[in-house]
Amino acid sequence: MLIPVVAALIALVAALSGYTMVKFFGVIFLGQPREDNHLQSQRASTWERVGMVWLALGCVALGLAPVQFIALIDPVTRQLISTGMAGTVSASGWLLVPVDIDRASYGPVVFLLGLAASFALAFLLVRRLYHGRLRRAAPWDCGYPWQNARMQDTAEGFGQPIRQIFEPFFRMQRELPSPFDREPRYRVVVGDHFWHWLYQPVADLVERLSRWIGQLQQGRIAVYLLYSFLTLVGVLMVVRR
Repeated sequence: MLIPVVAALIALVAALSGYTMVKFFGVIFLGQPREDNHLQSQRASTWERVGMVWLALGCVALGLAPVQFIALIDPVTRQLISTGMAGTVSASGWLLVPVDIDRASYGPVVFLLGLAASFALAFLLVRRLYHGRLRRAAPWDCGYPWQNARMQDTAEGFGQPIRQIFEPFFRMQRELPSPFDREPRYRVVVGDHFWHWLYQPVADLVERLSRWIGQLQQGRIAVYLLYSFLTLVGVLMVVRR
């Protein structure tokens, strides 16, 4: 029963990752710059690209050789939880089998070859069946060529749909402008339900107690005498001869 649940979680993580990449690509590369200093921005240098390329190559290597990487990190997992998967996965060679070959297995090389074959087939079909006619138009105008930088989508616009999906899990306060506002302002405050249900009452109680105790530390002799008198009366009421 856990395999479909884990598969759904993996699909959700992949979808969120793809959405995040689309969001950042749209914010950075699409639309018009909103500030003048953005017009002077330059492309990434060679070394900056190299810093991203080796991370991408590491992800590809991790996907193609998971068995070897599991064997490398197995000593660490054994020190932490006194168990590991190196012995289980190494018995199948390049085939990743975390549980049982009849229940769950994954061939990364075969999967890569399948993706490469699919891309090659799609490329050949497009080259063979594509009519070759091109139509050029102004990009990112949505049928309105007089669009300026103020009308472009921002990071807030790209992130709003994902917040709409997970809105029940958060505590949101919105201030939406009307279409007739000359200076519209959009404000969203995202909170946590558990903070207001569990932690906020405890924090308020501790703050009230600290303020009450702080009143005894104001340096007033009358407060100290009253505190000493009440303490003495309490001790006399408790202590017996």
